[in-house]
Amino acid sequence: MTTESGETAWLSTVAGTSWTPPEIDFTKPQTARMYDYYLGGKDHYAPDRETAERVVGVWPSVGKFARANRHFMHLAVERLAALGVDQFLDVGTGIPTSPNVHEIAQAVRPAARILYTDHDPVVLAHARALMNSTAAGRIDYIQGDLRRPETILGHPCMTGADPALDLARPVAVNLVAIMHFITPEDDPRRIVGALMDALPAGSHLILSHITAEFAPAEVEAAARLYHRQGLPAHARDESELAGLVDALGLDLLPPGILPVNRWSPDTPEEPPAPLYTDAEASCLGLIARKP
Repeated sequence: MTTESGETAWLSTVAGTSWTPPEIDFTKPQTARMYDYYLGGKDHYAPDRETAERVVGVWPSVGKFARANRHFMHLAVERLAALGVDQFLDVGTGIPTSPNVHEIAQAVRPAARILYTDHDPVVLAHARALMNSTAAGRIDYIQGDLRRPETILGHPCMTGADPALDLARPVAVNLVAIMHFITPEDDPRRIVGALMDALPAGSHLILSHITAEFAPAEVEAAARLYHRQGLPAHARDESELAGLVDALGLDLLPPGILPVNRWSPDTPEEPPAPLYTDAEASCLGLIARKP
């Protein structure tokens, strides 16, 4: 295991700076680094790996969930960029895994702007070091907590003379594999509502969420493991996500709320067989539009 001082030195090198955020604690697992482990990445530490392996022990297909979720994100961002959306607010960025949101969006809209935000400073250090915009576009990175959307909307990069995103024009909010860390006590309707209320008509919500509908024993056992590590995890079903969308006054885009392994912006008469089963992915995805 790498020592804490070794991890700190590595972070300073990757960020290209001698600054190390004081709140970093390498002795505790963190959800973004565990997700990176599920994807087969390299940016995680012993506590992340140890906890992730325990999750794999009770939910063997968690890696398939992570890959299916990434595929959904790719399809959803690509679809909105094709529809003309050129601003994306990515909340809960996670460890960069190519293709990232800006790579997908700027491949379609070279001038697209993307604001990445995460509460983990290690994630932001990776993002700053590894992600670069097209010359015509722009990407920014800020530290913010989804439970306090005002820390994102009121950040100086959003309120200055040259804001990262122009909130007078439509923005797509990406809440990909993050809302299941928001408990009922956190009030998900308040949180998502605060983000969407700040945006004009024509804005969109991309959301994916773990569900226990298809593999209840495995997903619920994984949630209990997360809870024991102080990491809140709360699965939701299709009716709960539909209720959230309806409460926010948003319009679901086709194909509606579907398991991410079967979600597609196209509706061919004979869709190809999904790579994973609903139980293996155990994740729902949707795009909704603010009218």
